[in-house]
Amino acid sequence: MFSLLDKTGSGKDKTVAATETPVFFADLNLDQILDRICEGWGENVRKLYEVFPATKEDEDYRREIYADIRKEDILSFLMEYYRSIRERSTYTQRKENASEPLQKQVWYLREAVTYIYSMGTLHEELSSAPIRSEGMKAFAAFISECVTDDNYIKLKESALKLWQELCSFRVVLTYEKERFTISEGKGAGEYEQFLTECFPGQKRDFLSPFTDTGAYSKLEQEIVKLFKKKHKNFFKDLDIFCKEHPGYIHDGVSIVESEIVYYLAFAVFEDNMIKKGLSMCAPKPSEDKLTATALYDLALALTNMGSGKTVVPNELYLAGDENFFVLTGPNQGGKTTYGRSLGQLIYFTKMGLDVPAEAASVPYYGNLWTHFSVEESVETGRGKLMDELVRLKPIMEDEQTGAFIVINELFTTAANYDAIEMGKRVLKFLSGKKCKGIYVTHLGELSKSCDGVVSLRATVDKDNVQTFVIERSEAKEAGGTNRQVLKYKLTYEQLKERFS
Repeated sequence: MFSLLDKTGSGKDKTVAATETPVFFADLNLDQILDRICEGWGENVRKLYEVFPATKEDEDYRREIYADIRKEDILSFLMEYYRSIRERSTYTQRKENASEPLQKQVWYLREAVTYIYSMGTLHEELSSAPIRSEGMKAFAAFISECVTDDNYIKLKESALKLWQELCSFRVVLTYEKERFTISEGKGAGEYEQFLTECFPGQKRDFLSPFTDTGAYSKLEQEIVKLFKKKHKNFFKDLDIFCKEHPGYIHDGVSIVESEIVYYLAFAVFEDNMIKKGLSMCAPKPSEDKLTATALYDLALALTNMGSGKTVVPNELYLAGDENFFVLTGPNQGGKTTYGRSLGQLIYFTKMGLDVPAEAASVPYYGNLWTHFSVEESVETGRGKLMDELVRLKPIMEDEQTGAFIVINELFTTAANYDAIEMGKRVLKFLSGKKCKGIYVTHLGELSKSCDGVVSLRATVDKDNVQTFVIERSEAKEAGGTNRQVLKYKLTYEQLKERFS
């Protein structure tokens, strides 16, 4: 079965199997981002963003497809295809709400006709589009196969014939001496156009009895009787059509329709971000270098929109034998934000989508894990330290090597010596599994815990005010400490004076 999300064609099954939202969604504020991405695209779209591609090949497969879809012409006709899907969905709903059998049949016919036209247009556009990715080429071949299939050809012939005949029906209503006279009329074009031309500016609330979703009025019943009497073959053929084509949509097309929204929703979101002045880019694959220029926290950027606030972008470089960043610095200095931005970079890269940065190169990571400090839970009754260890266990026991891990303020309730010792062991263990990542902490000693650790620091300006800029620097006394000491009168002289 063809899939736009999975090179092997089984991506749909993986998505359906995802029953729980990954823990890192909340830690990295991905929930907030995905709420914006998925808004207005249907309730099932969110699930598509909750499962990583199974392999590196699948990640590359998605990334190449998305690169094609980002081309203006391709995105334009795919959005038209999506609008036809929504239109058909509207007809389906009206069919289900219709009270008369004939109404249901006509709405069903309109569904099928919309499907036929959209598939034909999509086939034409894909045949001439400048596609380069393996996935989009396979998509074009799949659609071509669908529209040349015998079942589709039979569906097209019978549906269009019925639709053209239905559209040719005309009725003349003559009201004279408190009586309606009904007869067939002649004419062409849409009924709405006729009303607009003949009754400009007036409310046009007469609906065709074949498409109205309410019960027939007595007048409408008489109109239907007239056409049934004079067009017996049409109504017979319409009934046969509905019975012979109970499920006219190809199973594979149904899967594609549900999957293509994954790319379209993100493309529309990305265009909106760029219009608002934010950078987004396609990450380049790399063997061992993790780099980014002007990387930022996308969730924070979304929160700041409309407030006049901006996010401070940062640089990123991790290469060769370097394994883990240990990030220290003053409170409220942007450490957690920087950790989140790294996690978001890895997440969107693994999903085969563009990332929040001006430029980036990202190696393949087998998995993404996060461990953020949380408030002690009364429900578990374990205490905060034990709860942290329980949440750390699946990360340590992950069978995959080469994961990317974001740790934020681990072992905060333990004594400093214990927290340092446990933190060193965690870093050594994860480095031994060829994991990469970042460890945000107030414990500067961890920056020298083992080989491959790179010390980062949240910087302050000359007045010890946070700049939110993260730089490679040795861990030292938290910037801003002196400012806090002076603010709260905690210098030696001030304390001596207070206690004397």
